[in-house]
Amino acid sequence: MDRRIDVDGGRLAVTAYLPESVTTDAVLFLFPGGGYGRHYFDLRVDGHPDHSQARWHAERGLLTVAVDHLGVGESTVPEHPLGFAEVAAAGDSAVRALVAEIRAGTLDADLPAVPGAVAIGAGQSMGGHVVVVTQAAHDTFAAVAALGSSFTQTRLAVRPGARQPFRGDGMAAVYAGMGDVDFTASFHWPEEPPELVALDMDAEHLAPWRSATVPGCAVELMEPLAVARQAAAVRVPVLLVYGEQDVTVEPLADLAVFRSAPDLSLLLVPRSAHMHNFAPTRHLVWARLESFAEQVLVRRRLLADAG
Repeated sequence: MDRRIDVDGGRLAVTAYLPESVTTDAVLFLFPGGGYGRHYFDLRVDGHPDHSQARWHAERGLLTVAVDHLGVGESTVPEHPLGFAEVAAAGDSAVRALVAEIRAGTLDADLPAVPGAVAIGAGQSMGGHVVVVTQAAHDTFAAVAALGSSFTQTRLAVRPGARQPFRGDGMAAVYAGMGDVDFTASFHWPEEPPELVALDMDAEHLAPWRSATVPGCAVELMEPLAVARQAAAVRVPVLLVYGEQDVTVEPLADLAVFRSAPDLSLLLVPRSAHMHNFAPTRHLVWARLESFAEQVLVRRRLLADAG
């Protein structure tokens, strides 16, 4: 079900994937990475079935909502440069509006009310950073998951013969080195179908799940500890997920940034690069998100019972 949600700065495009029968109070909100739109979570390509994360969750009773950030995909693209604060505020407004409808039973005529609905925020790459900033500023979610998001420093694979910029050379060297980045090697595992990889990497003819626009603040994520202060302020359970080939140097260092989180989890995914939904092991990520959401609900119940 496609919707447009009014927020400060315009409207956000969302797609809700409604289960035939809701089996949990958790509602999973999915936010895409830089250069991608919400349809990344619903990859549908002829000859390549079972790449839709959102439908996979919905088929298992988990109400799932994919969201285009402000300035991304089919959402409003303001003329001014967007900062993380504005993108996060828009996302928070959309999530709160949808959760209110889900609890009241007004989201869809065929969907019964879920009065105990609890929002879980999950974002891929830049989307994970936005989810964390949103949580730190607005306390939007009961828990957050960041999928392939580095909170120490983003580091992409480089082409054969090139070297990673030396840290002591500063950010000018990092930005200059972007011309040496091998995006295919960073984003895709070698086992993935070549035709699917080619579709995703075609910069001239964008695939339906790509976005022609990216919020201006995305470039800040190349800097060390770009949103570490916000990550340190998160006080809900956190799940970090990284592929075997991903964009962080040391996953355990990223985990340590979340110094205020009461519950920290880490999943390392074999045979996966940065864009996990293309990987042959993508179901490991999806299943872990579902178990994480259920763990959050159990934790909330136990804490309520303890007074």
